[in-house]
Amino acid sequence: MLKDYVLFDLDGTLLDSLPLIEATYYHVFNQMNIPWDDGAVMKTVGLPLRDACRQFGRERWQELFDSYINYQLTIHDQYIKVYPGALETLAEIKPLLNGIGVVTSKRRQMAERGLAVTGLSSYLEHLVSLEDVENPKPHGEPVLKGLDKFGASPEQAVFVGDSYYDMETGRNAGVITVGVSWGMASREELQACRPDFIVDTWPELVGVLRGRN
Repeated sequence: MLKDYVLFDLDGTLLDSLPLIEATYYHVFNQMNIPWDDGAVMKTVGLPLRDACRQFGRERWQELFDSYINYQLTIHDQYIKVYPGALETLAEIKPLLNGIGVVTSKRRQMAERGLAVTGLSSYLEHLVSLEDVENPKPHGEPVLKGLDKFGASPEQAVFVGDSYYDMETGRNAGVITVGVSWGMASREELQACRPDFIVDTWPELVGVLRGRN
């Protein structure tokens, strides 16, 4: 294997949660009469929810934050899905690694719910959520916190994500970064982030993790 530990981002990487996020934002923006602006808020996916709400809700950010959480709870299980191939890939690489974890800007309650509903939790040893860090993405602390849970160093790890914030987080933590093109960012947008690798499919990711690419 390329490295001993793999940390994954959650939304847009393992979980196909972007339709859920977009539906939630669209509903609460409409409810609060905030301009949708072609879904510009979706570019903040990967940042903590509070930061996105401060940017788009301004002085009403707390209302936006609370409305988002409350509405998403009502539709979460209906919308949340795992990307096809994710479970099979985790099952394939798990015996070959010392550990697999998730690093997310999501609140722990919703992250754990998504992992449980989709069956992803069976393959993961550790979860780093928003509450676990003082400095969220794109600071390197979330990834370093994940490695600390394993007693591992950056030289032993790979971070896999789908956004600019993920690539910056991994770079700031000093780990190898892998961008996946099936999430928030396109391949071209990922290339601008200069990750160590970009993959378009789960088999490609396995190839990278096995050190074949």
